[in-house]
This record gives sequence, C-alpha cells and structure tokens, in this order.
Amino acid sequence: METPLITYNLKTRGRQYRGKERHFHLQKMAETINSPETQERVKHRDMLGYYGHWPRVKYGLNPCEGNEDGALQPALVTTLLTAKDDGTITHKAEFLKTKPGQIAAQLFSSRTGGFSSAIDESTPNFFGFDYVLEPNYSTNRGYQITFDAVSNCFVTNGISLDNIAILDYNDQLDGALAVIKHLNNAHCMTLESLKQANVDKEELFSLLINQKTLDSASSAALSVAKYPAQQLRNDIDFFKSAKLPKISNQENAETLNETRLYTRLRNGY
Repeated sequence: METPLITYNLKTRGRQYRGKERHFHLQKMAETINSPETQERVKHRDMLGYYGHWPRVKYGLNPCEGNEDGALQPALVTTLLTAKDDGTITHKAEFLKTKPGQIAAQLFSSRTGGFSSAIDESTPNFFGFDYVLEPNYSTNRGYQITFDAVSNCFVTNGISLDNIAILDYNDQLDGALAVIKHLNNAHCMTLESLKQANVDKEELFSLLINQKTLDSASSAALSVAKYPAQQLRNDIDFFKSAKLPKISNQENAETLNETRLYTRLRNGY
C-alpha cells in the first residue's frame, strides 16, 4: 500500500498548544534532503521507517539488521522525497508487508497517526520517516484531520523522541558516564575487598603464631611453644648448667621422671 503525495512545511506544525517548536536551517535541510546521497537511498528503497520511534531510540538513528532481539522489522519505505528552501517537504511512503507495516497501514487507512521524520540536526543528516500515533507536525499525515493533539510518549532528558528531530548524543553520553561510574564503583569495591582480605590474613597469621595448639583434620593436636627458637636456646642453656642426677637404680629413675626438665621435654614445652 502506497500513500499519496504528502506535503508539509517545516515552519508550520499545525499545532497551537502541544508539541515542540522547531527552528531548522531551511536551506541546509533542503540541501541535505536533495543531496545525491539521500536521493540514492530513496532510489534504492534504503530509507526505511518503523512503527513508532522506539527502534531508533534503542538501536540508533539508523538501525541495522541482526540486532540482539532478532525481531526488528521496518514498517515502511520512503519512495519519494524532495525539499525546497522555504521548508516545504514532499514525500511518499509505501507500507511494507511486515507486521509493523500492516499495523501502520491500518492506522493510516483509519485516518489515525502520521509521519514523523528522524533528523540529526548537528550533521545534518536525514534518516527517513517513522509512523507515529501523534506526530509533532500534525500537517505531516497525508489526510485531513479535525483534531490537534500531540503525545510525548518517549521523553529522555527533556527531549520528546516522537518529535521530528531525534538527537541521541546526550543519551549516549549519559550512558557512557553511567558505565564509567559503574566501573569506578566496582573498582572501589575490589579495593575494599582486598583491604579486608589483608586484614583477615593478618588476623589469621597472628592467631596461628600465638595459639598454643594447632588442630588439623588429618592428625592429632600438636603442641607448640609460642616462641620455639627461644625455647630451644633456653633448653640448651639449661642442659649446660643443669646438675643431672645419676641413674643407678630404679628409685633414681623414678625420681628423674618427676623432674621439671624431663616433664618439659616429654610434653614438648
């Protein structure tokens, strides 16, 4: 299904109370639309449009196939497009036999909704028309209407995304800043985790050094001295100066077993 020729002017939105006024550089806009690059896209049916602006909101002003959802389908294709220096734009669209195209065609046949163009004013670059329920330019419908309304279905940073110009650079910048902030928070959390791990390591090491009994699942308890090297030196000095009893009979052996030295050596402390 193809629309008749649709003509509207960038200086006349056809609205009084709602929507957003646009102040385009009319001559530059006409040069962009009439440029060989834009006209080549129209000629080869490459200037696709969508049902609503959400595909451009999510995937950029010029969405391509193979997106993550795998279900991005165009609704229409622009088959004619011209512009004059006074802001007059004439275009024609063909609704595609896709599900979004059928929905847009039914709305158009029911005299509901209209066309809304996607323009990057900073370049400038013209990306085509989408079919929306309430276009900012009420004159860009292709049929006569008796009502005057506009809806800001998508609003990001104060920019109505169903308006004629979609500028997504601020959104991209905000997204990049959000990613940087997230990475910075993750870095800080990592540093805190490492700091806590060092504290835990020091506490465990201190516990192992000062504890007198170390237990493991595979062996019996092992008694150790708090300062084993110093204890060994003390034992050596004690042996050098100690008066050891002579073992001449069983009684002397029993006496020896009760001495402090023998007890310490037997128990290991």
